[in-house]
Amino acid sequence: MADSDRQGTEAPTQRRRDEARRDGQVVQSPDLGAAVALFTGLLTLMWFSGPLGRRLLADIRMWFHDVPRSDWTTDHALLGARWMSSELLATCAVFTGLLLLTGLLIGFLQVGFVVTWKPLAPDWERLAPTRGLQRLMSLESAVRGSLGIMKVGGLLIVSGILVWLRRDEFSAANFGSLSEILLFGWNFGLTVGIALAGVILVLAAIDYGVRWFRHEQKLKMTHEEIKREQKDDLGDPTLKIAMRRRAREAIRNGSVSEVPGATMVITNPTRLAVALRYDQETMKAPRVVAKGAGIFAKHIRETARRHNVPVMEHKPLARALFRTVRVGQEIPAEFFRAVAELMAQVLKMRRRAA
Repeated sequence: MADSDRQGTEAPTQRRRDEARRDGQVVQSPDLGAAVALFTGLLTLMWFSGPLGRRLLADIRMWFHDVPRSDWTTDHALLGARWMSSELLATCAVFTGLLLLTGLLIGFLQVGFVVTWKPLAPDWERLAPTRGLQRLMSLESAVRGSLGIMKVGGLLIVSGILVWLRRDEFSAANFGSLSEILLFGWNFGLTVGIALAGVILVLAAIDYGVRWFRHEQKLKMTHEEIKREQKDDLGDPTLKIAMRRRAREAIRNGSVSEVPGATMVITNPTRLAVALRYDQETMKAPRVVAKGAGIFAKHIRETARRHNVPVMEHKPLARALFRTVRVGQEIPAEFFRAVAELMAQVLKMRRRAA
């Protein structure tokens, strides 16, 4: 189902977020990374431009000082160019490394660590004219267009304000030498650049917020999707009921197999049946080997009669044992007397039969 057809109203589950992340659907604003890198670079230039400029100037003076007065050849030019290039790279290494680390950090903070090739897979639906028209007429396109207009307008307005505020400083009478003009131009350029970078950074943050909101809206799920996901996670309820029924039947069939070896079966007399086994040499107390209600109680009684296991009627005892004692568990002490009385009747019956 296309995203445009989905009317999700429920918050996305963690599974939904993980699947979207694996598909490469993450919130990322390229403008934000570029704006932060630009703002950081300009601030670094403002703080360290003095030492960097002095070092570069000293390197240039040293190079000109070492240039031979005569016999200048292409080898001298190549060696000088290589030396100046290495010095320039060494001087700007910190600045370049800072910009690189800033870009990587902003990208990692936005999306984290994600490795997926799915966005690179061909999507032929994107080539459809209707999809292209939908993208052009979408809310995202409108927002991006508005942000672009705001960006251009903001840059022009801020630049104009800064020039207007410092218009009196542009007079030639304020400068006594070329170096003063260059210094003023450098400082004013940095000021304007930082102000414009701040505008771009604010608009990039807005762009990121809009992308995040749109991403959350796309991730929202319908009630049917949540139910389907729960069914996948927890299993089909119908199948689970069937599996539990089979498990109960297996337990019952297993317990019925213990009835032929029981000492007696206590009933209430038709609805409940509890089979007990007692061996004086190996057991401390009688043990419940099978119990059941309804049809299962009928199976226990029939199995007991086929194997000549005494079936004794005792309604209160049968109900109490069925309710409180599990299969395979010895009976509690409070039932010893009642069970012993029934055991005595069983022994008398067997003696008479013998």
